[in-house]
Order: sequence, then structure tokens, then C-alpha cells
Amino acid sequence: MKRKLLIVSLAVVIACALTLSISGLTATAHAAQFNWKLQSANPAGAPQIVLLKRLADNIETMSAGRLHIEVLASGAIVKPFQIMDGVKKGIIECGQWWTHYSMGKNPAGSLFSSPLGGAGSGLDLMNHLSWYFQGGGRDLYVEYYQKIVKADVMPFLIAPDGPEAFGWSKKQPKTLEDYLKMRYRMSSGLSSDVLKDMGGIPVNMSGAEVIPALERGLLDGGEWINTASDLKLGLYDVAKNYSLQGLHQAVGIMDIIINGDAWRALPPDIQKIIECATTQSILEGMMYFVEQNAKALKILVEEKGVNVFDAPAGYSEAFIKSSKKVMAEIEKKDPFFKKVIESQRAYAKLVVPFTTETNKLMLLISGAAETK
Repeated sequence: MKRKLLIVSLAVVIACALTLSISGLTATAHAAQFNWKLQSANPAGAPQIVLLKRLADNIETMSAGRLHIEVLASGAIVKPFQIMDGVKKGIIECGQWWTHYSMGKNPAGSLFSSPLGGAGSGLDLMNHLSWYFQGGGRDLYVEYYQKIVKADVMPFLIAPDGPEAFGWSKKQPKTLEDYLKMRYRMSSGLSSDVLKDMGGIPVNMSGAEVIPALERGLLDGGEWINTASDLKLGLYDVAKNYSLQGLHQAVGIMDIIINGDAWRALPPDIQKIIECATTQSILEGMMYFVEQNAKALKILVEEKGVNVFDAPAGYSEAFIKSSKKVMAEIEKKDPFFKKVIESQRAYAKLVVPFTTETNKLMLLISGAAETK
């Protein structure tokens, strides 16, 4: 009996020893630290920085502290338009910008982060995201970065921050001709190409440069992002006229790009955590900006004395006409651009009829609310 008890006791000791050994190995693995720097293209204090910090906190919490991400504002290490080069070279492990910032390498960049309103696929934000997750958009997006622009990165779309406002002006443009005479800050890519085709004067510069340029008279007006972002940037200090009715980025979505070596160094569970956290960031960004943009508009009008005006008559027609022309020319020249826009158009044929019908109900509800 004692011999059996001794054997059982030894077995328990050995089992415990093995368990402790395995637990020790697991604890060692979990103790491994990855410390990343994530630089944004947004200035300090911008709403996008708030969302990036939430994303970083979520990743750190879900990874039990194994991945810490320090969020840095625009220009902290590299310039905004150099973020992808900084990530590729490993100067920063990841960066946040918008895919259309890379349009100098291929024009399809705008189709992922900022498709043109009124002349693109016809997808609204929700349908565009559905295309990304369900309609093959994610595969095309990764192909764009890794094969078309040949960047060894892992990209993810994150918090949407559109639609973007028409923009600001020192003097309100009363006519389309007034608008087209303005030296106007416009996001790079398709938006600038369209404004130029319309006969306008697009000027590309980062958000941090807009206010000094307006103060010095180098710009007559310009757009940045949305009411929440524009309020934080302080554009109301140098221009008092503001319109929300822009078509240049009717959909606007940020993205982050992760250095390929840094990504591959992560264990599979942390990679999955990042995938889930970036997906969650999309929902959080949408909800966040609904509230923040509404609050910002109220402050701009009631406290900052901003004049909110309608886009000049003829703007939408001219914009759509030039958009179709610009996109048709690119389609003829660039096979990948054509591949992406055709994918979006095919998906639009599936989902837009349903969205159109359901939106009729929302218009009825909105109309009923306004008449009360």
C-alpha cells in the first residue's frame, strides 16, 4: 500500500514539475516585449490621435502587455508624406496616414481611403467598408501595398474620419468661378487632379502648414478633414467661412502600415489581436466622429463666429464631370486602378439598390422629425 502511495506521490510530483516547467516556458513567452513607435500624419491634439491611442491601449491590454505602442504626432520622427518610407526602413515600426498619400507611386491609392463622391463606384461609407471586408477589397488593398507599390508592410484600414468638408475660405466663394480662382489646399491624389481639371488651383501641403500659409496669403482657402479635426487645428482663427458640402472625399478612412519584419516577428496571437483591434477601431471611429463632428459644428457656429455656407452653385456638376474624365483617363493607363474600380462598381451593383431603398425610410423619418 505504501509502495503504491509512493508511486502515486512520485507521479504527482513529476506531473507538477512538468506543469511548472511548461508554465515557466509560457510565462517566459508571454513576458517577451515588443515596443513599437507609431507615428501619425495628424498633429498633436487631433481627434485621430485620440483614436490611435485607444487602438494602442486596446492592443496592449489584449496582448497582456506584450506589445506596447507609443503614438507620436506628425513630424515627430519623419515627415507626414515620408511615413511609408520610414516604416519600410524600420525607422518606425508603424505609421498612420491615408492610402492616397502614396498616390505618387500608383493612382489606385485613393480608391481605398478616399474614393471620389458622385463619380466613383457609388458606394457610401458603409457599403465601401462592406466591400473591404466582404467583397474582396481587403485582398486588393494588401496587393496594392505589397505588390503594386512594392512595400514590405502589413496594412490595415482603421477609424473612418470622413466625409470631409468642402473647406474654409477667407472670403466666401459666391460662384464656381470664385472658387476656381482660389489657391486652395487640397489633399493629394485624385482630389487635386479633379480640381485642376475643373480649372482650379490645388495646393498640396500637410495640415500643420495650412494655417501659416493662410496667414501669409499663400493660400486663399483649403480643406483639411472634418469639423472635429478642423476645430482642433484652429482653422477658424484664419478663415471664417466654412462649407461641409465637399465631394473630394465623400468617404475618408485612415490606415496604419506595419513594417514587414516587425509584423513577422510577432507571434500569431498578437497578429490576430492587431487584426481584431483595427476592425474594432473602424466601428469606434464611426461612432466617435458622429458625436465629435456634431459638437464641433455647434462650437464653430455659436462660439467661434464661423459662417457656414452652401457650396457654390454648379460645383457638384463640375466636380462630377471632371471626376469622370480624370478616372476614365487613369483607367486606360493603369490596369490595377481599373481592376480596383471595377471591383467596387460590381459590388455597388449588388448593394446600392438595397441601400437606396432603405435610405428612403430614413429620409421619411428625418422629414417627419423636422416638421415637429
